[in-house]
Amino acid sequence: MNASLWIAILAGAVALATPLIVAGLGETLVERAGRLNLGIEGMMAMGAFTAVWTASASGPWAGLAAAIAVGVLMALVMNVAVYRFGANEVVVGLAMTILGLGLSTYLYLMWIPAGEVNRSVDVLPRIELGPLADLPVLGQVLFDHDLIVYLMVPVVLGFWWVMTRTTIGLRVHASGVDPESAQLRGVPVRKVRARVLLVGGAMAGLAGGIIPAGDIGSFTPGITAGRGYVVLAVVIMGRLTPLGVTAGSLLFAFFESFALLGQGLGFTVPSEVYSTLPYVVTLVVLVVSSRTQLRALASSA
Repeated sequence: MNASLWIAILAGAVALATPLIVAGLGETLVERAGRLNLGIEGMMAMGAFTAVWTASASGPWAGLAAAIAVGVLMALVMNVAVYRFGANEVVVGLAMTILGLGLSTYLYLMWIPAGEVNRSVDVLPRIELGPLADLPVLGQVLFDHDLIVYLMVPVVLGFWWVMTRTTIGLRVHASGVDPESAQLRGVPVRKVRARVLLVGGAMAGLAGGIIPAGDIGSFTPGITAGRGYVVLAVVIMGRLTPLGVTAGSLLFAFFESFALLGQGLGFTVPSEVYSTLPYVVTLVVLVVSSRTQLRALASSA
């Protein structure tokens, strides 16, 4: 019984890590260019609602496309506020989070008034990878998911290649490390930063859409549950690298899956401890990671 439950926890971790990885890769690109998007939580919330609302009429794939579009739109608003009107990007990002959380709840209540039964939509179909799905343990953990989960491997590797092996990645890095020198060498720093924020917004919206499109199939206010802030922590933990972000996302997702299913293991621990465990672990790892980076900087100085 415990063995099957542990397998379910691991399989759940793989699925739960997917939206974190997607949003984390986008934010990694943004921060490498010297920007900071504190609106991820709001973008994910709007992406989740838009995905469900669109999927109710056009299916889950159309829902994910709509989630990407709303993320781009919110990032565009941020760009206009910061570059056109000179607003502080931290304030604008927090405003986007407040707007996204509030607007998604308002639109949901307009769509489904209080007292009515929540609407369920089709989720992404699971794809069993032939004989691989029949492998003991690994088959259930890795090879019984929807297409988005499987795409994470090439997407993460693709982001790593773009960031480290292409001119685009070099320009993004230069825009973040030394924008003045990059500008003198012909790199359009403002355009680079504006464009990567659009990419980050698209991926934050997509990440939000993945949450209901995976297994839930419905929207409820607060569905993102602070994942946007977790993404920011994961990006710091991962040191702005795709592989580091992936590892951090899997770590948080494991403890989140454990919090959801771990009570079945028979531990006599209050449910509140389970629910806070993923966030406590993330905070501890973040502190340790930050201290390690500070020591490395001090030793190299």
